[in-house]
Amino acid sequence: MGTERIPFAYLIIGVGLVTAASAAVCAALPVSMASRHRQRALANLRGNPEFALLDLTRAIELDANDRSLLVDRAGVYRLLGRHREAAADLQAYLRHTRGEPPDRVHQARTLLERVEAGGGLRLWEF
Repeated sequence: MGTERIPFAYLIIGVGLVTAASAAVCAALPVSMASRHRQRALANLRGNPEFALLDLTRAIELDANDRSLLVDRAGVYRLLGRHREAAADLQAYLRHTRGEPPDRVHQARTLLERVEAGGGLRLWEF
């Protein structure tokens, strides 16, 4: 009576649950170095926006197809008071908006209007 056998079906179900959980964790993790740089940039934004700028620039170098990185970097440029660079990134983004989410395009246009007006960016607007 001291040793009981675990039915084989329970082991298969257990392995299936572990595999499903692992897949869910992997799906939640960044899939590219560019997305890791973006996440680190957003984490550094409050403490050190210069580091955030470096991370976003590196993310753009790694994934030139992710045009939304330009909008993120423009926000950091604006936060730092570097309005020319912010406007250049936003204009580059807005030149090719086919396939981009409408909300992101609207955000870029609004940000460009604010940059051209010379308004600074509050951290809570980012």
